[in-house]
Amino acid sequence: MSLGRIFYCVLLAAALAACATTAPEYYTLLPAPTAGPAADAPGGARPKYAISVQPVALPEQVDRPQIVISEPGTAQVTPLNSALWASPLSDEIRNALSNDLSRTLGVLDIAGGGIPDALPVWKISLQVQRFDSLYGQRAVLDATWRLAPVNQPGKKTRICRAQVDVPAAGGMPAMVASHQEALRRLAALIAAQLSGAGAAPAAAGVQEKGCTF
Repeated sequence: MSLGRIFYCVLLAAALAACATTAPEYYTLLPAPTAGPAADAPGGARPKYAISVQPVALPEQVDRPQIVISEPGTAQVTPLNSALWASPLSDEIRNALSNDLSRTLGVLDIAGGGIPDALPVWKISLQVQRFDSLYGQRAVLDATWRLAPVNQPGKKTRICRAQVDVPAAGGMPAMVASHQEALRRLAALIAAQLSGAGAAPAAAGVQEKGCTF
């Protein structure tokens, strides 16, 4: 067989293999849209403050387009080229947290940009220590958050940490749904602090690790 024929066969085999490859699926941590309006603040009154959810800091091993699966009982992780985040994971987490807090508290999130001089704002910074996807077992979110008051004399900065474990059934949609639930439970803790309601009702799988002022 001539060299040109061999080269053609190789190209054809590569093209067929590419066609046979399953197209990647994309996932988001944002919940599905709801028809109802955003929730009012606790007590029925609109709060006289806004929030500003800052960019989220992530461990490098999960800060990539692929969903990263952790191997139980080992240090091995596997990025999945067939399962990708719809946007950078740091953005997915920030947007989901902003959505949950805005709806729970009935407040606006002033993301980026300048903060008006007279508007009381809570700046919310989240640093994720662990974002583990244990396939068919559970989703683990271990994070530290910082609540910093802006234009609020007498208010103090608070730094807290918690770990949330949510069981996960088999299948990637179930895995992502468990991460969504973990973020909702974390947002409930933060919302309770911002609303002045004290501790949030105890939720399964939530381990609070304390706060400092």
